[in-house]
Amino acid sequence: MKYGIGFISILLFLLFQNVAFAANHAIEPQRALQRLLEGNKRFMHDQSLCPNRNQDRRDATAAKQKPFAIVVGCSDSRVSPELTFDQGIGNIFVIRVAGNVVSAIELASVEYSALHNNSVIVMVLGHEKCGAVDAVYHGKTRGIEPIARLIAPAVRKASHHKHTLSVAVKNNVQNSVDRIKQSPIIQKLMKEGKIEVVGAYYHLRSGKVELID
Repeated sequence: MKYGIGFISILLFLLFQNVAFAANHAIEPQRALQRLLEGNKRFMHDQSLCPNRNQDRRDATAAKQKPFAIVVGCSDSRVSPELTFDQGIGNIFVIRVAGNVVSAIELASVEYSALHNNSVIVMVLGHEKCGAVDAVYHGKTRGIEPIARLIAPAVRKASHHKHTLSVAVKNNVQNSVDRIKQSPIIQKLMKEGKIEVVGAYYHLRSGKVELID
């Protein structure tokens, strides 16, 4: 079946409207996760809608933000959560630090958005060929010692694995997930079904975000 350009444009417009509408309403954690993954699928296939990136959105969020998701990601320039998940202004509360580690500072930021922004999903996003993890693996940690100390357990755990770096990156993601889940604030919200915490791994070439069990 063939569709005209006008029909396709209408479908895209309706989809854009649904995405923008959902941003202003409470959603369940699993639906929030699915929304991120749907945006990633569009990004992977070069079909990004780039929603909520205009003057109307700037006006709507100027007084108050209400991001549905929190992403703790690496500072790597190739992994931008807003682009990776095809989201716009006010949709994601982003915390970026080399190696996507979680210290007291990052954890406080997660707790802030969970409590004050009512965000319902937390994703720790690691990525392929992470430079910070690689630096720890090769013992080249000068200048990033505080970060390296947090990454080191993940590297040690992966030291005898065939694919050491990728396994270490995923171990590091899981360690950050575990630290977040240890927060009494997050634990309470999880018990109430108000938030979930997941780990994920980004593939640089394909752009795919793979959930880590």
